[in-house]
Amino acid sequence: MSKESKHVAKFRSEQLKSSETILATANGYIGEAMGSGSNKQHNGSFIITSERAAFYRKGILGDVFESMPITNISSIDRKSMIGFRTLTLHSSHNDISFKCTDKQADEALFKAIESVRDTPTLEPIQKLEETPVERLKKLGELKESGVISNEEFEVKKAELLALI
Repeated sequence: MSKESKHVAKFRSEQLKSSETILATANGYIGEAMGSGSNKQHNGSFIITSERAAFYRKGILGDVFESMPITNISSIDRKSMIGFRTLTLHSSHNDISFKCTDKQADEALFKAIESVRDTPTLEPIQKLEETPVERLKKLGELKESGVISNEEFEVKKAELLALI
């Protein structure tokens, strides 16, 4: 196992949420080689957690941090050319393009993203509303078993009948 980069270590201590787990990391850069302005190259680490994909660079003069929730990723582009690998994540509001030279790390990032994207989310189970007729049947069972009195049954029955 290789030593964790300073960028990943700082991300772990300063940016990692308590609900997250780091799944994969790779060292590389965002921006364009020899680029300037908003296209400037920033060397750092790309980190895939159980919740988001993030680029993080901890520098002397400042930090560079870009992240995208995994659930917002609509598509992934992967390119390889002359030893350089580019992983581009697309969402409706943002793109993050990360470049590295490590084939295994690139593959690990992609697999980690896909494993989270492929995990079905548990939707809250909505209890189906019982109809007044179904509730009347249950009310009758409660009366028959002695759980509620005849008077209680009649009051609730009138309320339910009013709903029909």
